[in-house]
Amino acid sequence: MHLARVITALVLLPLVLLLIFKAPLILLWAIVMLLALWGFYEYVSMVRLSWGNFFVGAVGLLLTGSGLLHGSLVGALSLWISLLALTIYFLFNFEADRFLLSWSATLAGLIYTALGFFHIFGLLNQYQGRWWLVFLLAVIFGTDTGAFYVGKALGRHKLAPTISPGKTIEGAVGGTLFGVFLGTLVGYYYLYVPIKVLIPLGIGLSIVGQIGDLLESMIKRACGVKDSGRLLPGHGGLLDRVDALIFSAPLLYWFLVFASR
Repeated sequence: MHLARVITALVLLPLVLLLIFKAPLILLWAIVMLLALWGFYEYVSMVRLSWGNFFVGAVGLLLTGSGLLHGSLVGALSLWISLLALTIYFLFNFEADRFLLSWSATLAGLIYTALGFFHIFGLLNQYQGRWWLVFLLAVIFGTDTGAFYVGKALGRHKLAPTISPGKTIEGAVGGTLFGVFLGTLVGYYYLYVPIKVLIPLGIGLSIVGQIGDLLESMIKRACGVKDSGRLLPGHGGLLDRVDALIFSAPLLYWFLVFASR
């Protein structure tokens, strides 16, 4: 399993970097939309929602994602249309004892997947956005790698035993240190950002990313599954690989927005 994890990472990394730096923005938007739809599919499968919930939610994702290309007001209109479509669906599939659970779970899945993936696309629209995305990937994947190896070597104290028994405090700290180190290298040499900015930013992104990781662990624990899917050998599903990005991408995006003012 560990060998499959390493091989998958080595195969995907050059492809991801090639797309980030060479693909036109419209292609990157299409890829982000496909990833959001697949992430929502994995979520619906874990939570065991109906296919009707998935299709209505998928339409909502597509509408809201299309709004990204036209501005925030169009995005808000698309989100309203998504809510309207979901409500109409339940008008014809109403079950009093299941409505609130199914309705709220569907909305939660839409918010969970849309916010993260759409902010990743938003990063690409920022000044030097492609390098900022690489910076974010360095922090998050560095955190994940550092937490795995430091946790195995030095982990003694459980971080959240009822949620993810394998995670340790030592691993979380080691992961943050390694993630910040890799992110600082990218940010300093390719974005020319001062280290005094990169270090606290990297720490914040790493911590928020680990919170996102724990959220997905809570979802899996509640659903009684080990992985969100089987898309990536050694890694599980797509959400297993990008759960930290879903939480950290909005933080980095809004940091850049406010920093540019």
